[in-house]
Amino acid sequence: MSANSCGDCAIGPRCVLGRLEEAERALVAPHLRERIFHRGDALLEEGKDTAFVRVIKLGTAFVHRRGLDGRSRPIGVMGRGQAFGFLGMFGSPNQVSCFAHTTVRVCELPVLAMREMSASVPQFMVHMTRAVVENFASVAAWAEALRLPGMANQLAYVLVLLGDADKSAVVALPSHAALAELLGTRRESIARALRTLESEGGIKRLDRRRCELVRSALLARLSPHEVP
Repeated sequence: MSANSCGDCAIGPRCVLGRLEEAERALVAPHLRERIFHRGDALLEEGKDTAFVRVIKLGTAFVHRRGLDGRSRPIGVMGRGQAFGFLGMFGSPNQVSCFAHTTVRVCELPVLAMREMSASVPQFMVHMTRAVVENFASVAAWAEALRLPGMANQLAYVLVLLGDADKSAVVALPSHAALAELLGTRRESIARALRTLESEGGIKRLDRRRCELVRSALLARLSPHEVP
C-alpha cells in the first residue's frame, strides 16, 4: 500500500491515517498493510498487549468488556474509520476485546513503528490522541442507548449507532441473541421491538439479515414526548 493510496482511501478523513499530512503518510506507508478478519475472529483481546494499531476499513466489530463476574459482554460496535490498539503505544494492555461481526478489512500499523514516528513527528501523536478520544466518545454513545426507557427506544438508538458506525443506511443486523445480550434483554423482546420499528417506518427489511434505516423516523421516536 502506498502513501497515495492511503490518502485516496474512500473512508478518508474518518480515518486517523487519512488525516495525516502527505509527509506523514510517506513515513507510514512502508509499515502499513491490509488484513481481513472473518465473522467471529478476534481483532483485539482484553488484558493482552497488542503489537498493532488497526483501523477498520470495511465491516463492523463488536466491542466486549469483561465484567466483575469474569463474563465478557458486548458494550458497543465499531465501524469504518474507527481504530483500536492505541494503548499499546503507551505500554498498556487492551481494556476491551473486539470481534468481527461481519467480514472486516483493516489497515494495521506496528506499534513499535508508530512509537518511532511519534518521537520524530510530534503532530503524529496529536492524531493518535484524537483517535483515542473518539473511541471514548463512541463507548459513551453506546452507554446512552441503555438509559432510554422502553426496548423499542433502546433498539432504535442502537440501530442509528450501527448505521453511523458503518456509515451506511443499509446495515447488517446482528442476531437477535447478540442484540439481546447487548441490551440486556430476551430475544423475543428484540423481535417485538424490531416489528414495532418496522411498522412505524423506522426500518425497512431487505432480507433476513439486512435492513434499511430511516434515520429521521428512528430519531423522531426518541423525542422526549414519545411514550415508551
